[in-house]
Amino acid sequence: MAQAELHFLKGRSENGYVTFGIPWKRGEVTDSNFKAEDETGEIPVSSRPIAYWPDGSYKWTSHTVKAQGNVKVSSGESIAVTGNTVTENIDAFTVNNGVIDAVFPKSGSVLMKTAYAEASLRAIKELRSNEDGCLLTKQITYLGEIDNVKIEETGAMKTVVRVEGVYKNEKFGAFLRYITYFTVYNNEHEINVKLTFIYDGDSNRDFIKGIGIDFTQKMTGELYNRHIKIAGDYGVMHEAVQMMNLWRPRLGLPIYKKQMSGEAIDFDGVVDQRNGNQVDMKDIDNVTKWDFYRLQQVTSDSFIVKKRTAPEECTFIKSGFGGRSKGLLYAGSTEKGIAVALKDFYQKAPSSIYVQGLSQENCTVTAWIIPPDAEAMDMRHYDTVSHDQTYYEGFPWVGSDAYGIAATNEATLYMFDKVPSDDDIMLKADRMQNPPVLVCTPEYYHELKVMGEWSLPSRETPLKAWIEDELDKAFDFYRNEIEQRRWYGTFDYGDIMHTYDSQRHCWRYDMGGYAWQNTELVPTLWLWYEFLRTGREDVFTVAEAMSRHAADVDVYHIGDLKGIGSRHNVVHWGDSCKEPRIAMAGHHRALYFLTGGDYRIRDVFDDVKDGDFATLKMDPLRFFYKKEEMKLPTHARSGPDWSTYCSNWYTQWELNADTKYRDKIQTGIDDLKQAPMRMISGSNYEYDPETGHLGYIGETASGGSHLAVCMGGPETWIELADLLDDEVFKDMLIQYGSFYFLPIDEKRRRSKGLLTGNGFVYPYMASALAAFAARELKDEKLAYQVWQVLIHSLAGANKDEGFDEEVVSYYNNPKLREMFWISTNFTAQWCLNSIIAMEYTKDVMKWDKNEYEFEPWTKS
Repeated sequence: MAQAELHFLKGRSENGYVTFGIPWKRGEVTDSNFKAEDETGEIPVSSRPIAYWPDGSYKWTSHTVKAQGNVKVSSGESIAVTGNTVTENIDAFTVNNGVIDAVFPKSGSVLMKTAYAEASLRAIKELRSNEDGCLLTKQITYLGEIDNVKIEETGAMKTVVRVEGVYKNEKFGAFLRYITYFTVYNNEHEINVKLTFIYDGDSNRDFIKGIGIDFTQKMTGELYNRHIKIAGDYGVMHEAVQMMNLWRPRLGLPIYKKQMSGEAIDFDGVVDQRNGNQVDMKDIDNVTKWDFYRLQQVTSDSFIVKKRTAPEECTFIKSGFGGRSKGLLYAGSTEKGIAVALKDFYQKAPSSIYVQGLSQENCTVTAWIIPPDAEAMDMRHYDTVSHDQTYYEGFPWVGSDAYGIAATNEATLYMFDKVPSDDDIMLKADRMQNPPVLVCTPEYYHELKVMGEWSLPSRETPLKAWIEDELDKAFDFYRNEIEQRRWYGTFDYGDIMHTYDSQRHCWRYDMGGYAWQNTELVPTLWLWYEFLRTGREDVFTVAEAMSRHAADVDVYHIGDLKGIGSRHNVVHWGDSCKEPRIAMAGHHRALYFLTGGDYRIRDVFDDVKDGDFATLKMDPLRFFYKKEEMKLPTHARSGPDWSTYCSNWYTQWELNADTKYRDKIQTGIDDLKQAPMRMISGSNYEYDPETGHLGYIGETASGGSHLAVCMGGPETWIELADLLDDEVFKDMLIQYGSFYFLPIDEKRRRSKGLLTGNGFVYPYMASALAAFAARELKDEKLAYQVWQVLIHSLAGANKDEGFDEEVVSYYNNPKLREMFWISTNFTAQWCLNSIIAMEYTKDVMKWDKNEYEFEPWTKS
């Protein structure tokens, strides 16, 4: 019987609804019937397959449970429950989860309706002009109009509804596209909303002044029984629309305390304590009516609360402040109300939640992903000229283009029949910001070779202990840098910087290609492998944020560039090099599988699956070859271009059992078999996206041979070698790995003079591939070379360096922690190659030496 055990990550919520993925051995599972149990006994579960082995058995399955404590999932029939039901008519889908009906119209601008609130989308464009020296701004509001509604999934535990469309204004047309996923959990008064907006404007003129999700409710009850609650850093701010702490009539403390406890109050029999007369309700009506509240996370370190009465000519007053709000606001009465929470509230600052209409018949709570109280999002480039030579940008012209980039944010609607307690507010806010994650053990993932082969942590010898220490220090440094450098914001959160500036004690944030990393040299893979092997929650959090950022912001999702992305730059979409490698599906496979088939990430996989066609208009080697002399329509380097396509196609093959994409991989492999040096040849090739054929054009590697091995290629190829039943392909990889470290003269000899032998630089980037060859060939000498390269590339000639921090005084931090030499390219590749090489070489060489006994490796 197939069985897997899972546990909640510490540091996250550890109960409630959660969706997760489980990998299985090849041939082990072919039936989607599963049962689950937690610490209370057997619990209901929804299950579905999300990836397949080549034999058709399930590679990964997705499960949703509502659990307390550790969970065990095994094959068998789940206990019967009354699950969600979905009905459809000509106008809408209706989801009933046992306690609410959620209606999803097929047209219009209301995306969802419940008895508590209805949801709609709003965007605001800002246009700027200069007249007679005066800067004029014009703000245009657009509403999200529905184009398509689809039930993605429904079962015992949840229903997922996909709604997509365009933001429209009747007079000014369309601006921005959206995809929204609503998740309705069984028997719960809450609905999760995941909103992706795609930029389709003119970067130079169309500024984004606001992106919001509106939840509009009909208000009930007297104004003094209507309440607002806001989750701050440490507790809840609670007020009422009319607060009964009055001068006249004098009501006394008990009624005010009752009101502020969230209980309904009335004035039957209540007397003015000054004179004993019945309270006149005209006096109560004179109490200030607070109608509009704004929770504004202005920066990652500061939030403010402002409020106003209903008349628009009145000012806002400051009513609260703090550091990092937990991003939840409740508005309602003692009879009914809603709360709205926005995930990553301070990490994506500026962000806000508004409530307007508290004193009116209808009240709207808006989760502002881009809030109108902040400066508009400026999609322009940072300069009008390129800095290709001075600052490592792509080409000698500006290629910045935001058309087609995206951003995804998550909100949750909570529905109440009474004023929730402060404890309930904080519990929901904490859960929103730290949602539960159910995972298997690293040992389980390791046994099944999830995402390929990688090592489990081991400190059995001095050398292994040293490697583990350096891996820990490297990750801890970057985790702390995110906070220390405040790498936060709507389009920035999740990314890290490329290269450090020791003289300014900061990263080269303003120096062309040295600024944001944009997945260069796959820090994504480093982080996901580090999580799989350690199971650390902080690693998962950093890796998830990076994948979510890179999958949306660094990739083009519509237009001519759909399926490729932008190289590292000061502005995420700013570099003139638009390349497939940034959009590689392999960056995010771990996130997709571990979260049980995240729908947004699946959309991204679909966006990039045919990214090779984008090179018909954006040939990566267009400036190195004459079009009229080409036999095939475009070019692809074996890596990182074709290797990226392999990752994209492999993902489609395993997700959908789509052999069309498997065959396209095999076509390229068969072409490489015909090259003089097989995988070693090139790496420049002509390429045809229609057929997948590579055309050999000689031994030229634009950008260097190392680009074929440092962008996720070896990790993808070695996984594929186990699945394609192609021993020749496996032998090609072994040949490649054993060749990279050869002396120059030997490279020339083996290639019969075809190769000069000089292009194989940065050997630490090829260490994992060389370690694979060492294992397959049982080559102890090559295994030692791998570790000579890795140790001395980090430890330096004197073997006294590493990922060691220094503390300096800086203008905004008297205890700034830095590494003066740090480069994310090096760190990501060193860590990734070390993690993999430890696995491949564990049985090939003796590990009882320590790091100081390895002599420096040099190319002869």
